[in-house]
Amino acid sequence: MPAPRSVHVAIRLTFAAVGLAPQRMAAWLVAFAVCIAASAPSAADEAPDEARQRGERLMLLSADGEECRELCIVPGYPSIGSPTFSPDGAFIAMDGIAPGLQLGDTALLVIRSDGTELKVLGDGGMPSWSADGKQIAFSRWGNETSGVWVMDASGDPASARLIDSAGWGIQWSPDGRFWAYQKAGQLVIRNVETGRVVRQPPPSSALPIQWTLNFAWAPDSRSLCSVVRLPNGQEAVAVQKLAIPLVEAQPERAADDDGPLARMPAGDVRLLCTGDDFDEDIAWHPNGRRVTFTGHSVALDKRQVYECDPTRDGMPRIVPGQTATHNVDQCWSPDGTTMVYVAQFD
Repeated sequence: MPAPRSVHVAIRLTFAAVGLAPQRMAAWLVAFAVCIAASAPSAADEAPDEARQRGERLMLLSADGEECRELCIVPGYPSIGSPTFSPDGAFIAMDGIAPGLQLGDTALLVIRSDGTELKVLGDGGMPSWSADGKQIAFSRWGNETSGVWVMDASGDPASARLIDSAGWGIQWSPDGRFWAYQKAGQLVIRNVETGRVVRQPPPSSALPIQWTLNFAWAPDSRSLCSVVRLPNGQEAVAVQKLAIPLVEAQPERAADDDGPLARMPAGDVRLLCTGDDFDEDIAWHPNGRRVTFTGHSVALDKRQVYECDPTRDGMPRIVPGQTATHNVDQCWSPDGTTMVYVAQFD
């Protein structure tokens, strides 16, 4: 679960290729701010039903934006975040905070994908499933338990094991071979089988970035997307091409199919858009062409889910069909047909 969200700061987003001059970056910022102010999702004209229970709930949005409906309110947990589907699509893991508790008291939760049968696995946040669905990686707060952990998906507390006491925001690669997490703002890639850290070369662009949390692996397990912090204090949605043994030996897809993402050398970073503030949760669609993240809609004065294509140059846009509410922490179903997000009705 990300840090507390500031929902009234207007975010200025822009596409920015690595090495974009500050003058051009400023021009993009102004242009996109105007673009956002003029845009709104298809549900923008529909005010939330005041008679409905206030609080956060899981929503289902079809990939084409044609259908949006409530999945569930999580009983006993008015604050929820970081939902993620199990690899078979049968379950959704997330984190939640019970009434009267603080961020450090976050619990790991699992429900069926139809919104039923809530199960509490224990303390922790930002869950990530193993490729076979049998384990969950997560982060823990606390002086004695802080760090990144792995446990059986059954929730057996005896199965929990510490991976790195200084790590944060662990995410399992789709192919199941690696964990990625940040440590003091630096990216760590660790081999699941051996436990060894896979060193990443410095980007040829010499762009120093600080990694945050809740980043997303590309479907092919070859890149990572995250909200990062830049030396000038700005934040950006960025993709890094990873240097992972054996992966480079696999055949590349055609450059004209994957665009600049395929042509990036291992270790390089590409900025998809920059701004002043983002919600850290990122989701990468199974087809590889939709990266979704949360930004502020000036038109609605609410957070909305935006998307961009990491394989193309272009401007982010609001994902159509979502509710006119504060929307955060989105994820895609394994088959790519449905997005789940957290809607804040207030």
